Parts: sequence; structure tokens; C-alpha cells
Amino acid sequence: LFDQLPGTVAAVALEIDVQTALALSRATTRAVTEISPEARRAMMDALGVEAALHQTQGGPVADMVATLLQGHLDQIK
Repeated sequence: LFDQLPGTVAAVALEIDVQTALALSRATTRAVTEISPEARRAMMDALGVEAALHQTQGGPVADMVATLLQGHLDQIK
């Protein structure tokens, strides 16, 4: 879909998608961590695993994703 849009429109659409995904992720994390201490630990473990996975993949995008996930994890600790 994005490859069919003019450059500026595609960039804006992609930014909207990214911001929406981040907002949904934060909302889900908040909701799950409020269920119980076990759910909080499970969510934190899952975020840690995802951050480590991206870190091992290497490359600028994977490194950025790992850093953002780790920052998100640090916020909920």
C-alpha cells in the first residue's frame, strides 16, 4: 500500500501506523501488568525476550527496536 503513495503521504501514513502500534502496545502493556503480579512478570519477561532477540539480530533497525523495547521495559519496572 505505502509504495503506491507519493513520498510525503507515504511517510505520514507510515508515521501514523507506527504511532498507533506504539500506543496499542503501551495500552496493552499497562492493562496486562495490572491483572496480577504474575501477569506483570510475564509481560516484563516477554518484553525482555523481544529486546534480546532484536539485539542479537544486529543492524540499525534491530538495535533501535531493542533500545525502544528496553526503554519501555524500564518504564514499567
